[in-house]
Amino acid sequence: MNKAPAKSTCVILAGGLGTRLRSVVADVPKCLAPIGSRPFIDIQIRALANAGVDCVVLSLGHLAELVVAAIPPDHAGVHVRHVIERELLGTGGAIAYALDTLNLDEVLVANGDTYLEGNLSAMLLPLDRAKGELFRMAVVQVPDRARFGGVATDATHHVTRFIEKGQAGPGMINAGLYRLCREALPTARKGAYSLEADVLPSLATEGHVRTALINGEFIDIGVPDDYRRFCDRHG
Repeated sequence: MNKAPAKSTCVILAGGLGTRLRSVVADVPKCLAPIGSRPFIDIQIRALANAGVDCVVLSLGHLAELVVAAIPPDHAGVHVRHVIERELLGTGGAIAYALDTLNLDEVLVANGDTYLEGNLSAMLLPLDRAKGELFRMAVVQVPDRARFGGVATDATHHVTRFIEKGQAGPGMINAGLYRLCREALPTARKGAYSLEADVLPSLATEGHVRTALINGEFIDIGVPDDYRRFCDRHG
């Protein structure tokens, strides 16, 4: 079977339970958290469309029916498709399920609770698989990476290691936007697994992960204080 074209396709991982945000946003999945009169996912899709994405795949689970009802198949000029998990699959399992279900090979992947502003053109370029690039990670520079953990790279922008949370100081962090191909995911592994814990460390060790530095706002609305801050800026 031929692979579906995926040059400008982005899979948005929006199937989580959103437990951190329940104290301020109840009864809706966190991708529908209200930002003024709009749900967060609307702002995210429009930002991706402005960057050049023309197809979005919403990877859904918890309260999926609410998201399907809120985001039509043609939203903000973007073709929207839905993939619904029947069980929690973790970030890695959810990506694999979306790729397999829709027969996709190379895509962007965004977390459904993060917002990244800036020039994303480097993330839309195809992976250089001939040189072993199977995974590209958007990173941003922050004044203190203690809360997030960090990303260390070499002179060729390959990830050399991931720095655990708690180490204070300026540095680069994972901005929650990736470009990856099916080859980056373990073929033998099925069910639930974590992209960040179970896949990325070994890919980086093998030299398959490169970074693209993005100059722009990054925010994780899954944290109540940052959700309120995002509402103040964009509501």
